[in-house]
Amino acid sequence: MAQLQHIERFVDGMKVVEIPGRPGAPTFLCMHGFGANCYDLAGLSQHLKFPEGTRYLFPDGILRIDLGYGAGYEGRAWFPIDFAEIERIRREGGLRDLSKTLPAGMAEARDKLIDAMAKLECDPAKTVVGGFSQGAMLATEIMLNHKADLAGLVVFSGTLVNRTGWETAIAAKYAAQNKTMRFIQSHGKHDPVLPFQAAERLNELFVQGGGKGDFIAFEGQHEIPLEVVDGTNKWLKEFFA
Repeated sequence: MAQLQHIERFVDGMKVVEIPGRPGAPTFLCMHGFGANCYDLAGLSQHLKFPEGTRYLFPDGILRIDLGYGAGYEGRAWFPIDFAEIERIRREGGLRDLSKTLPAGMAEARDKLIDAMAKLECDPAKTVVGGFSQGAMLATEIMLNHKADLAGLVVFSGTLVNRTGWETAIAAKYAAQNKTMRFIQSHGKHDPVLPFQAAERLNELFVQGGGKGDFIAFEGQHEIPLEVVDGTNKWLKEFFA
């Protein structure tokens, strides 16, 4: 990240890579996926066309993950993943479905991030939360459960978890209050990690619960391709118009 003018901050022991903005400008809080770290998505700050002066925050996952490459190789995560269960589903030819419950550890990660947002002086009305994969799930959980109305949500290759809880939360916070949740969502049609069908169900939940946004379905896998960046920039232009 030598090419980016950034600083490292620590909030209750959690590292946060910050690309400073100007006072009063928007903030984009973006969470990485399982096994990555706070630097993984920081390059998006050079490609996403948020307004000039936007502050970017890229926090480190709260869990250390052994990547299995030997000593010194570790990643970060927001909550654990049951790889034995994933392998069982693959052997049986099924699709991974996380919609029945809130994953263990997600509530703790949510609360830690919401607390960090306050300590980092994020103005909820000017803060867009987002992430990739596991980070996108967490961003959605924060969006729906933060006591304040956040500006917007960016979901790169996320999925539907805790369907009943999320349906209740979005209905109470947005639909029942005649408010609109603004979002952008993307997902690869051939994603082998988080099935496309679950992303479609998540999009249905957003729209039915009072959401307004775009869903970018692309011919790819578990990734953020250029067409998603371009589509997100189109959405951002309308969002901040």
